[in-house]
Amino acid sequence: MESEILYNFSYTLVKSFEEAKDRNDLLENFSKALRLFFTIDELKIYMMDEYSFLLKDFTKPWENLAHSEENLKIKKQFDNFLIQKSTYEIDENTLYFPICQKNKTLGIVKLKSCEKINPKNNFFEILPLVIAQISMLTATLKNKEMIKISSKFHQTVRNIAKITETQYELDYILPIMGEMIDQFISEHLIYIFIKNKNKKEYKLIWPKNCSDNKIYEYLEEITPKSQTIIKQDGKMGIFPLIVDSKAYGAIVAYNHFDKITKKEIEYLEEIKQQAQITLSRAKSYVEVLEYATLDALTGYNNRHQFEKRLKETTAAAKRQNQPLCCIMSDIDFFKKVNDTYGHAVGDCVLKTIAKTIKKELREEDIASRYGGEEFIFLLPHTKLDEAIIVAERLRKQVEKKKINIEEYNIKDVKEISVTISIGVSEYNKNDKDPHILYQKADEALYKAKETGRNKVVIYD
Repeated sequence: MESEILYNFSYTLVKSFEEAKDRNDLLENFSKALRLFFTIDELKIYMMDEYSFLLKDFTKPWENLAHSEENLKIKKQFDNFLIQKSTYEIDENTLYFPICQKNKTLGIVKLKSCEKINPKNNFFEILPLVIAQISMLTATLKNKEMIKISSKFHQTVRNIAKITETQYELDYILPIMGEMIDQFISEHLIYIFIKNKNKKEYKLIWPKNCSDNKIYEYLEEITPKSQTIIKQDGKMGIFPLIVDSKAYGAIVAYNHFDKITKKEIEYLEEIKQQAQITLSRAKSYVEVLEYATLDALTGYNNRHQFEKRLKETTAAAKRQNQPLCCIMSDIDFFKKVNDTYGHAVGDCVLKTIAKTIKKELREEDIASRYGGEEFIFLLPHTKLDEAIIVAERLRKQVEKKKINIEEYNIKDVKEISVTISIGVSEYNKNDKDPHILYQKADEALYKAKETGRNKVVIYD
């Protein structure tokens, strides 16, 4: 009977380890195997962090346990294993045993039972095997994670390099960079700052808030020759963005509890290099596109050209006493598309929707890309009731459109759908400023998004 239990345990242990996909899986499967011997109340694995020299919860490495009573107790047991090289310690209903590799103690397992632990339990006969297995599996899993991180790093660098293939406006590019870096360096707060040319001070571009004013003081230390600046006892890294031999901005990574590792610094320095190239390219594009009229991604008028056409169209409507309407649209939850499938798919969505809408417009209608996922349409010789019909037609066409994304190799996803919210306004010849026309449409669009999305709202 005992040999059967030991066999079942060994089989369950090996099988569960083979099936473990991540750290939580590993712990859950390990727990299942151990339940053949113990009534488990709690099972935790702690690993020594090689950079901070702190024991960390294997499944929650971002948590700071440095000054907790629990961590001090675990650390004491860990130190005992370092000194005595024993295979286990029992404290009433709690069992501790080490995780080792090449005679080096790397971590500790804590098993808390609902009952007092009996040292004569058959489990202790195979404990050396268990230690060898859990040690090997944690090491293998960490190696797999490092490979994934490396792959994700190279993907992040490639994505940052690709931004300027379709985008050149800094207000759009910099937040996208922030999102990409934040998804890669997930254990640290990431900030993107840009230097205000006139005031010579730094402005936060991404995310929306930064509560630590000390960062602004550190940014003042940046010069055109600055390299990486490490502050807060190694917990903050400032990576200056130098473009055309001038301090242009900075990427800041900050962790309130742990130091930024040497490897993370290396990753961020390479990301910074690519970010500088991308910003330099975008800056050049802006200078060239100052005289261009079309948006590179959609083929619509760009924002600069829209301003020109707006003045021409409102002037003509006023002079000829003809109706004129404006439709402003925004793709619903577009950020979620980028976050879920990547910005390449986001660009595909923009191109497809722009093409779908264009088919529904007349030749005389003026289509423009106003911002990231915002489009504006000027409809000359069109009354408000007619514009509402057009807006509804656009909304329905987009809603039923299936966007093929097979070429982007997204697992189990071949096509997606999106919706748009729309605001409609009519030109009033008494308005002195032509911008009022699209500002009214923008206000109606805001209301459409606030009241449910995928709908048309008319400016009152």
